[in-house]
Amino acid sequence: MSHNAPAALSTHFLQLGGDTLTAHLSDSNSIAILSTSPTPSLAALSAAFVQAHDTASRMGLGRPLRVTLATSAGTAVIQTATEEDEMLVGTVVAPGERLAEARVASWGVEEVARRFMKSAGEG
Repeated sequence: MSHNAPAALSTHFLQLGGDTLTAHLSDSNSIAILSTSPTPSLAALSAAFVQAHDTASRMGLGRPLRVTLATSAGTAVIQTATEEDEMLVGTVVAPGERLAEARVASWGVEEVARRFMKSAGEG
């Protein structure tokens, strides 16, 4: 767990993951802000989302707001972008049968990202 966020946000973020979900929030440079797992692959997932976001924007396709994928190994990944002055990437990884829970958790990650940006903007 990163220590860049206020304690209340960190506590709330830990509750999003539960026992079967991994929640991760990073900046556009794939630097973790909050994470329930220190797995290096989460930084790679964040970097891939930023690259896809940049490519879609450059091609005039608009900006992706949410990417959901399921892997052949039975894992579901949901990624979101929260943008104000900077972009924060939220990633939730879950077993495929927990996709509904992962969606709910991703909304929580988005809310934490908005609250983090607001608290960072306030000083």
